[in-house]
Amino acid sequence: MSIEKIAAKVEKRYGVRVGVCQDDRSIILSGECNDWNTIVAIGKMFADAGTGKHVVNKITLAGYVEKAERLPAIRDGALDNTDWDVVVIGGGISGCAVARELSRYNLRILLCEKHSDVARGASGANDGMVHAGIDLKHRCNKLRYGVAGNAMYGDICRELGVEFNRCGQYVIFTSKLIKFLAKSTVKRARKHGIPGVTIIGKKQICEIEPRVKDFAVGALYVPSTGVVSPYKLTIAYAENAVQNGVKVSLDTAVLGMKKDGDKVSEVITNRGTVTAKCVVNCAGVFADEIAQMADDEYFTIHPRKGTDLLMDTNASGLPTHCISMGPTLKSATHSSSTKGGGIIITVDDNVLIGPDAIEVPDREDTSTVQSSIDSVFQRQSACCPSLRKNEIIAYFAGVRAPTYEEDFIIERSAKVPNLVHVAGIQSPGITAAPAFAKDVAQITAEYLASCGADVQLKPDFDPVRKAPVCAKKLSDADRDKLIRSDPDFGKIICRCEQVSLGEIKQAINNPLGVHTVDGVKRRVRAGMGRCQGGFCMPLVTQTIANQTGVEVSDVTKDDIGSNIAVGKIKECNR
Repeated sequence: MSIEKIAAKVEKRYGVRVGVCQDDRSIILSGECNDWNTIVAIGKMFADAGTGKHVVNKITLAGYVEKAERLPAIRDGALDNTDWDVVVIGGGISGCAVARELSRYNLRILLCEKHSDVARGASGANDGMVHAGIDLKHRCNKLRYGVAGNAMYGDICRELGVEFNRCGQYVIFTSKLIKFLAKSTVKRARKHGIPGVTIIGKKQICEIEPRVKDFAVGALYVPSTGVVSPYKLTIAYAENAVQNGVKVSLDTAVLGMKKDGDKVSEVITNRGTVTAKCVVNCAGVFADEIAQMADDEYFTIHPRKGTDLLMDTNASGLPTHCISMGPTLKSATHSSSTKGGGIIITVDDNVLIGPDAIEVPDREDTSTVQSSIDSVFQRQSACCPSLRKNEIIAYFAGVRAPTYEEDFIIERSAKVPNLVHVAGIQSPGITAAPAFAKDVAQITAEYLASCGADVQLKPDFDPVRKAPVCAKKLSDADRDKLIRSDPDFGKIICRCEQVSLGEIKQAINNPLGVHTVDGVKRRVRAGMGRCQGGFCMPLVTQTIANQTGVEVSDVTKDDIGSNIAVGKIKECNR
C-alpha cells in the first residue's frame, strides 16, 4: 500500500491529517494529535506498510510539553581532550556487553553512562527471563540474535560468574482448540532452531505445577527458557570490561557531537569533550536522539513502560515453575507488542509477576501506578489463583525502547561511517545481548581496520570475572571457613536477605566501583527483602561512607542529588 493511501486511511480512522514524506531509508511523519496511543498506532500503520523503511514519527501530542532529560549535575573536565578509538554510549546490557567484547581488541575504549551506575535503565528493571524465541513468527534480528544469544547463556554466565538457571517455561492452555493450534508453534520452533519445544497433556502439567489443575488442559513446554539477574549480568559485563582495560565513566551524559566531514570527530559530554575514531550508540530510549546528534535520524523510539511485581520469598501458594497463560481465541487473532508477561522464579528465589505494556510519551517515566499494579496482578493470578496481593513486597517499572518496526537495529550507519547503532533493544534484549555484542564488536573492529588502524586481538584478554561471594548460599563448613578468614562475613547487615558486612565491602570495592546505596543493593541484595531496606539502609550508608572516605551526608541513594542524609544534627564526643 502506498504511503498516500495509508495517510488517507489514518485520516478516515482517526481523524488526523498526517504530513508524510520519505527518503531512501525512512518515512517521516508530521502533524498533531490529541492522544498518545493514537500517535503510536499511526506510526505502526506506516511501519507495517511493507516498504522496508523505518518510521520517523514527528507527530506531536497537543498540549504536551516534553520533559527535559534528567542529566547529572556534575560539570568538570575529567575527560576533556582525551582520545579514544571507540566511545560506547550507554551502560545498559547492550553497552556493557559491547564494551566487554570490544575489550578483546587492542583498542582504547570509553563507555559513557549518564547515571551513577550501570544497569539503571531497562536493563535494571525487567524480569530477567532468557527467552527461547517461540513468540517470534518471522525472521528478524530479534529472532536471529535471540536464538543465538540463548544458546550462549551457559558459557557466558560461567565466564562472568553470574548465576543462570535454564529452568524452562510452561505456557498453560485452557482451551483444547488452542492446545491443538499450538502444534504450529512447535513446528515453527523447530524451523527456527529452538530445541525441545513440546506439548504436554493435562495430567503431566498438573503433576508438574498442581496450582493449574482447575483450569489447565495442557501446556507448551519450552526447555531452553531460563532466568538471570539482568542487572547482575550487566554489572558483570561492565566489571570484566574494566578488568580488560575499558574506561567506564559514570555520571557522564553525551550532550552533543562534532563532525569532520561525514564522520563524528568529537563527543561532547558534561565531563569534557573527547575525540573518537568510532562511536557505538547503545543509548536505549535515547538512541534516536543520539542518532540526531550525529545527523543520522532515520528511526524513532517510542517508549513503552512495563510494571513488574515482586512477591515475598516466604509467601504461600506460589508456583514452583516459570508459567504463563497461553493465548485465548480472541488474543490469538490479534497482534500484540507484548509477550503478555508471566510468573517467573528468579535466580534469587523470588516470584516475579508481570510485566504489562503501556505506551508513554516520557522516556524516563518509571513511575508505578495503581492501574498497572492491579492489571498485572489480575492477569497473572488467572494463571495462579493462589497469589495474594498482600504478599507483594515491591513493584517497579522499566521503560523499553522499541522502534516502530519492533525490531533491533544492529548496523553501521549508512550515512555516518564511524557510527554503529545498537538501537530498538527491547525484549528479548537481555537474551540477545551476548550474540549481538560479538557482531557489533566485529563490525567496529573491521571498520577501524579499514581506516588503517592496527586492530589485533589481545593475547592477555581475560574472559573470566570471579563471582563475588554470596555467604548465604555457602555450606555451613565453607561459611565458617570464610568467617574465620574475614570476620566481616559473619556480621549480618541485611537481615531479610542475610547479607554480611564483608559482602557489602566487596561490592563497594569491585573493579567498577560503587558508591550508592542502590548500587550496593543491585549487587548483593541488601534492601531487597520484605522490609525493603528499613533495617539495613543506615548501616549500608555508613559502610559506603567509611569505605569511600566521605561524610554520611554525601552518600546518595542513587544518582547525584539523591542524598539520604543532609547533615549532622548534633555532635557527640567519644
